[in-house]
Amino acid sequence: MLMAQEVTVLKQRKFPKTVSAGNYSGITWLGGSRYAVANDKSPTAGFYLMTIKTDSISGELLSVCEDSFLTSGQPNRDEEGICYMPQTQTVFVSGEKDQEILEYNLQGQLTGRKLHIPEIFKAIYPNGGFEALTYQPQTHRFWTTTEFTLKADGEQPTIERKIGNRLRLQSFGDDLQPKEQYWYETDSTIIKKRKGRSILGVSGLAALEDGRIVVLEREMYFPKKQIGSYSLVKLYLVNPSQQQPGEVLRKTLLTEFRTKVNLTRRNFANYEGICIGPKLADGRQLLVLICDSQNQYRGIMRDWFKTIVLP
Repeated sequence: MLMAQEVTVLKQRKFPKTVSAGNYSGITWLGGSRYAVANDKSPTAGFYLMTIKTDSISGELLSVCEDSFLTSGQPNRDEEGICYMPQTQTVFVSGEKDQEILEYNLQGQLTGRKLHIPEIFKAIYPNGGFEALTYQPQTHRFWTTTEFTLKADGEQPTIERKIGNRLRLQSFGDDLQPKEQYWYETDSTIIKKRKGRSILGVSGLAALEDGRIVVLEREMYFPKKQIGSYSLVKLYLVNPSQQQPGEVLRKTLLTEFRTKVNLTRRNFANYEGICIGPKLADGRQLLVLICDSQNQYRGIMRDWFKTIVLP
């Protein structure tokens, strides 16, 4: 079993000369050094192509270059998650605004196909819809979930209301029809202070070849004057194949890390996207993470990238 001390968490890096300020919210690996990236505030609906080079021995980031923006020309759908289906050479992109997951070809055009979303997912809390999306060709499964609890399933966590999000982890087959559904429960807030604002939820999923799924939980805390803000990221591992649909998934902590803003440090990163990348020379699996800087909000936030190596 993967344990926290066996996971290698590498230093985050930014590439301001080759990546423009953005609202990067999802990432998927296309093979080689090519990646597709969702941007929840792009001028029109679509996705970016990026070249991300990593060291084949250590997994460290070497370079990131924004290549092009591909668009259908339709209005932005608040695109959050993105995944690649190699059999069709297409990407699927989730929109938080319409709660739809639509297919695009690699020229950025809509194909007319989409995942058939169960009706329960339509009633969301504001900004709490589909944030995470992944596809694994080995298991022939898409997986998605909402960032926050659905309205039908309970209340949202707050600083005062110390509960977790109760989320529906939903799968879809290659036929784009819904398949298995499980419950996933996030941790409750760690914040003890009462002043400020907290955002707690699942922002990313990465499906592994053996059927297990890496879940990206993140909690962000913002005091009134911003100084003291932090983002806590926890990566959990779940294994739906070992449980029955409808059960609450057992989760194992892989690793956690924190970024923050204080008087001496400004490495705050809102990681919203995660995907599997290439395997390293020794067979270990690389994860690639991307953050949403809110267009480099107030000059404080940056467009950070990060890699993590699994055993």
